[in-house]
Amino acid sequence: MLDKYIHGAADALVKRRLNNKLTARLEPCLRPDNADQALAIQQALISQMKDSTGHEVGGWKCALPFSENDLDEMPVAAPIFANTIYDRSPCPVRLDEGVCKIEPEIAFRFHKDLPSRSEPYIEQEVIAALSGAHLALELIQNRYLASEEASYLEHLGDCLFNQGLFIGPEITLDQAFSASEIEFTLTAPSDLSTSTTLAGKHPNKYPQLPLFWLVNFLSAQGIDIKAGQLVITSSYAGVIEVPPDQEFSLQYGELGSILLRFEVS
Repeated sequence: MLDKYIHGAADALVKRRLNNKLTARLEPCLRPDNADQALAIQQALISQMKDSTGHEVGGWKCALPFSENDLDEMPVAAPIFANTIYDRSPCPVRLDEGVCKIEPEIAFRFHKDLPSRSEPYIEQEVIAALSGAHLALELIQNRYLASEEASYLEHLGDCLFNQGLFIGPEITLDQAFSASEIEFTLTAPSDLSTSTTLAGKHPNKYPQLPLFWLVNFLSAQGIDIKAGQLVITSSYAGVIEVPPDQEFSLQYGELGSILLRFEVS
């Protein structure tokens, strides 16, 4: 894939992200054919976001690589921009098919840099660089028209549906590292009778396993982890839909809860 097509794809993706405009799939010449091309588009998008708006990477989303159908060992990694990370209610959100779409996750926060290097980081080094963990909600948006059937690689170039991140209460690393399964309770405070219980299970068994993978995956590409960045490592319960402008609470078993209201931006 020629550089002009990589940068052309990134330019189109940046424009629709900033304009909050859903579009059809990109022109065939701008669509990635493999993971390397998708990640190159992603990096060009990061560069263009910084140049055009000053917005920097504030964190990452990830999961362990997967193989499915004609896809083999696909990486799951995408940036989360710092200006889309929130910790107060009401939280701004862009609707997806008329609702707020969220994924319940655990976020890890770094307090020191992990510069890219040739030697892989061992788990103890990654843990030593962490300051703690938080209950978190990934904010989801599909920036392709619902009628379009974009490939995984196209979504990878466009940061895997991420539109932002809400950071909730802090938990200990011990709590995070043992959180293989979490029972969630979703409640609208205005109607306590409508509580819904969701059985949550981390798709990679433990949330720290994709974290360890991500650090070395980024390092191999010459990308540093920076102090203050956050990393989420996949949803425990898929996508949850909640209405805008209505306060709700999401209880993470015995770990704590998030009380939040979304406000359409």
